[in-house]
Amino acid sequence: MSHSLSGYGLKQWRLKACALVLAAALSGCATPAGENVDYDPWEPMNRGLYRASYVIDGVLLKPITEVYRGVVPEQGRVMVHNAVENIASPITFGNSVLQGDPYNSFATLWRFLINSTFGIAGLFDVATEIGLTNRKTDFGQTLALYGVESGPYLFLPVLGPPGARDGLGRVFDAFMHPAMYVDDTGSSVALWATAAVDARSENYNLINDVYKSSLDPYVTFRSGYVQRRANEIKKARADRKASWKKAGFTE
Repeated sequence: MSHSLSGYGLKQWRLKACALVLAAALSGCATPAGENVDYDPWEPMNRGLYRASYVIDGVLLKPITEVYRGVVPEQGRVMVHNAVENIASPITFGNSVLQGDPYNSFATLWRFLINSTFGIAGLFDVATEIGLTNRKTDFGQTLALYGVESGPYLFLPVLGPPGARDGLGRVFDAFMHPAMYVDDTGSSVALWATAAVDARSENYNLINDVYKSSLDPYVTFRSGYVQRRANEIKKARADRKASWKKAGFTE
């Protein structure tokens, strides 16, 4: 009996891992955005992986997103986005604690509690309406704050366009997401898929514009990701310093 239960548990985790891979692949295709734009020693391989992502987006994610945007009104999409952000709060909270940022930790915890209750499972962002905001963060930023370099640029259809550091960070963050611990595999897949479609929808016009107007979309996505990432890490350092100062400490 124990062997059978163990096998069942392993099967469940494998299915969840597959769901994670699919959702990460879709959201990776959906997120255009490292600190060194020119450090791309694996460019030939990365371009091949980018082309695979382009195919996945064109065949699967873009059509699904277009149906979603056509059927669900704008306010409904806002509510879905709020819920997706709310359920991912443990990622921001855990990394805020690891980064030693007391304000962001406090704000994220209370945002989650307020939005999960008064905001009806996060469908409404009540916390922002009452002035409680936070900084979304992840394990890649945490590693950067502890001095880990971004590493070479790496475009992965499974994990999106991070450097080696941020790719590792995305895997770590996935295990902080509640979807990994939902007993029902179908529900877990639904959560990941919803997050992927929401991410593609949020960046719908930007991604389509890059595909249409850029002479080299691969370079455009790479440059955008690297610049955005550098700004996020810079803000994380500044916010942590300000948070420590408010608490009466110096970094």
